[in-house]
Amino acid sequence: MKRLLGMTAAGALALSLGQATAQESGPFIVSDLTQSPDEAVAAIRDHAESHDDWLYMAEFGLAGGKVTAVKICYAPLGPDIVAAGWHVMAMMPCGHLAFYEEDGQSRMSRLDLDFMTELNPDPNLEAAVKKGKPAFAELFEATLQQAR
Repeated sequence: MKRLLGMTAAGALALSLGQATAQESGPFIVSDLTQSPDEAVAAIRDHAESHDDWLYMAEFGLAGGKVTAVKICYAPLGPDIVAAGWHVMAMMPCGHLAFYEEDGQSRMSRLDLDFMTELNPDPNLEAAVKKGKPAFAELFEATLQQAR
């Protein structure tokens, strides 16, 4: 799974390069931001750490510090994910984000939550996606300054 996640992260980065604002490519969504990557990461971290429903799992640099990867989870998805089987825990956490700057433009790339059902088509994961999409949309609306 580590290899799969590594390939997924590399694929997210590769697919995000050159994509337009809020461009979708399969499970990848790339958004232009008006704040710096560091400011965007801090806003996500602060929000997650101040709300009980969010778990801020990890933050780490990639590509020599040019990309910051963030892993977060929306805790109310837990029961649905566990109900799908312990084996799906390998793809957790459910929020996979990358923040970077390209050609002077700050960007966030992320995996659409549908990736969970693409990897394992289970009704419990479908329920998690239905709950998670609005929660992630609210998180991004509350924290990120997206270019219009």
